[in-house]
Amino acid sequence: MRTRTALIGGVVAVGLVAGGLLIGRASSDDSTPRELLIVPRPVERRDLDDVLTISGEIRRDEIQTINLPVDGKVSSLTVEDGDTIEEGDSLFALDGRTSVAVVGDFAFYRRLDVGSEGPDVHQLESILVAAGYPISSVDTLYTEETRQALTAWQADHGYGGATPEPVETITVGLSPNQAGYTIGKANTVAYSIVPSEALGGERLAHGPVAPQGTPQKPIITLGADLTEVVEGGQVVFTFVASPAPANNITVDLTIGGDATGGTDPDDGADYQQITNSFLFPAGQTSYSVSVPVFLDQVKEGDEEIVVSLTDQFGNDPNYVVGPANQARVTILANGDDLVPVITVTSNSSVVREGGAVTFTFRSTVESNQPLDLVIALGGSAANGTDYVEVQQDDVTIAAGQTPATLQVQTRDDDRVEGDERIVVSVVPNPDDAPGSPSYVVGNPASAAVTIQSDDLPELTLRGGGDIREGGAASFTIVADAPVAEDTSVNYQVGGTAQPGSDYDTLAGTVILPAGHSQVTVVISTIDDDVIFLPSDMVVADWPARIGTVDVDEGEFVLQGAPVLTLTEPVFTITLSVSASDRAELKVGQKAEVHLDSADSDFAGIIATLDETATVDQSGAETYEGTVQVEGDLVAVDGARVTIDVTLAERLGVLAVPVAAVLRSAGGDQVRVINDEGTISRVDVTIGLIDGEWVEIVDGLRGDELVVVDVDPEADPGG
Repeated sequence: MRTRTALIGGVVAVGLVAGGLLIGRASSDDSTPRELLIVPRPVERRDLDDVLTISGEIRRDEIQTINLPVDGKVSSLTVEDGDTIEEGDSLFALDGRTSVAVVGDFAFYRRLDVGSEGPDVHQLESILVAAGYPISSVDTLYTEETRQALTAWQADHGYGGATPEPVETITVGLSPNQAGYTIGKANTVAYSIVPSEALGGERLAHGPVAPQGTPQKPIITLGADLTEVVEGGQVVFTFVASPAPANNITVDLTIGGDATGGTDPDDGADYQQITNSFLFPAGQTSYSVSVPVFLDQVKEGDEEIVVSLTDQFGNDPNYVVGPANQARVTILANGDDLVPVITVTSNSSVVREGGAVTFTFRSTVESNQPLDLVIALGGSAANGTDYVEVQQDDVTIAAGQTPATLQVQTRDDDRVEGDERIVVSVVPNPDDAPGSPSYVVGNPASAAVTIQSDDLPELTLRGGGDIREGGAASFTIVADAPVAEDTSVNYQVGGTAQPGSDYDTLAGTVILPAGHSQVTVVISTIDDDVIFLPSDMVVADWPARIGTVDVDEGEFVLQGAPVLTLTEPVFTITLSVSASDRAELKVGQKAEVHLDSADSDFAGIIATLDETATVDQSGAETYEGTVQVEGDLVAVDGARVTIDVTLAERLGVLAVPVAAVLRSAGGDQVRVINDEGTISRVDVTIGLIDGEWVEIVDGLRGDELVVVDVDPEADPGG
């Protein structure tokens, strides 16, 4: 039995058979009917995506190569491949000098010493200050202060210095000044500059020092025996250590409050000056400091002394500041019934004939009214003869002031005479009412000045001995009598030591002040054993991971040779694509990474993409990028990965097999099997293609059957 099908208006009638639809067609050329088998598929809703599969690898990117700035022998290595290095860690030692990891902007490239200038000096000073080694002004000039900070840094990192120099000498000799003095027999001194020493008296060796055990640090607390004290009294500050320090330690203090410390109440001091540090004795659990409060006789309100314990600088302080770290003591206001006490001093004990001397009368009380004083003159010098006549009522302390001065001008006569004295005294005012003195006479009540002849003083020198490099010494110029006026004293400096490099340059002259018989000059030596070599500090963006160590311990390495490579501390997934694939990619696209060696998958996104290509010798362009994934990667450098990048995604869209779509210049069509069993061609708009399926954007409802394939040779019975 055969089925016939009539073609009517371009519509084909169909019949259902097993595995497909059977279609019968008649032909005018062939009287024998032929049968067609078509394969239908229903329209479906599917999730479609467009995936680009690319290759990649896991890397740790190399971020820096450390090259040696100088020749040297690798004394020791303290790092290995894969180590993570922090700022301040030791990396290796070159010729016994430890190379330390530091953060900066560029690698050091030259030796630095006092007088060096440039941006590398600024970087060195910045590193030292950031590490806790103070420099008052960070700039581009290497000074002695820079050297001192570097000395402390090198001591903390186990450095010594350069090769010690031989002993050098400094000699000082007096030079003449015929108008001011004569020179005695002892007119030369000599010093020897010997190598500097490390703490404990032994010279620091090159390279790291063996770590020492650290005893328990004492906790220091502070208290005062009084919270209030009257002028003329005393307050005791007590410092307690727990436990007692094993060695003498220096404890730092901060002194504050509105009360003024000093040594002289006449200079505005309210209490005896407290130093900013003291030595806490070894083995002791307490240490007390007694502070006298001056009776300054000035009308004033309450004032406060504040003493605070201060943390030490550096990473390894000698003590810990406890919770009770501050003491406050109030100096109570003095009374209103104050009677000025007047004392007398002179600016010099000696004056030469023709010179002038100033006597100062000082009151213990400031007053808003002027105070007239009565004075008396005495001594062997005659008023009006040996000095210009002085009236006994010539002295008045002005309102708001505590001192008044009287200048006495001596006369330079032609007489050959011995020394004479002027004595000026303050005496009670005879016009004061009984029991109500305007002032009282204090101590000293008088001052005496010797008028000397014009004989010149004889000068000699005292001093000499050894000076440690970086230390200081002094020589003293001594006159056999006080000079009558400021006198320039000349001296010469010689020896094998060089000014400016071995010691601070000396002026060659010093002023011996009027009324004084000696003056001291300080010699400050320069510790030029402390130098900075560019290999001492390795600049990088620490922390970083050591990629490879390129040298061995004991190896001699030339300048510029690589020592270490640094890599990123974490793995990076790197993709490589052609120019055409790069055009499909953008940052933020979803990616699925398959690690071939571990047979594991990671979800991620594209994090970076190159904008410019790398071109090989054949002219092929390659673009690279990175993928950021979720989870920790456990892999090795160079491991291969497969990356599936989702270029586009459609969720729950109408879809048909790609084979169901007929493509033509006029547009896309699908063949739809109608309810009547006929087939119609329907215009459609397609979208995303995902493998064997294509998105239908427009033209279908979703409940149709579409023709996928037609087999004209099919055997329906088969």
